[in-house]
Amino acid sequence: MAYTAQPLDRYEGHRIILKAIHYFSEHYAEALTIPKLSRDLRISLIHLEAAFDLLKGKTAHQALIDYRLSRLCDQMSHDPSAHIGQLLARCGLQDEGHSLFSAFHHANEAFISCFGIDLVEFHQQCCLAELARLQRPQGPFSDDSAPLHGTPSHQTRLMTRFHRPV
Repeated sequence: MAYTAQPLDRYEGHRIILKAIHYFSEHYAEALTIPKLSRDLRISLIHLEAAFDLLKGKTAHQALIDYRLSRLCDQMSHDPSAHIGQLLARCGLQDEGHSLFSAFHHANEAFISCFGIDLVEFHQQCCLAELARLQRPQGPFSDDSAPLHGTPSHQTRLMTRFHRPV
């Protein structure tokens, strides 16, 4: 008798996705594959993929890539002085079998697809934001609401070549 997967209800699908995302949060920097995720969580690969397809509209692998890209954004924002290659490795986006150029190319394409801006441009914006933070007066009597002289307006800082204000 062949095994057939039972249909997935929404509650079970949400439970599977929450477990998978929690697993992503603990293992995203590692060489993680979806079959390994399935084995470690003791969830069938069919149910895992069905849950992501039904509730997220993407594959489990794409959800893992999106999670890693989000962590890359966080790390780039918190440490803009770090080399992009180091950040890619920290976030699990650089395989040991591939060159840095290849890893950067694939990560950059995914980053543009996910966020609408390329890695270098986002990294430059993070560096400029860090520079503005460092130039801001520090101390108990500094006025945080006062704009810095020579800095672009809030609307201009948020603009990219992909997103123009209306």
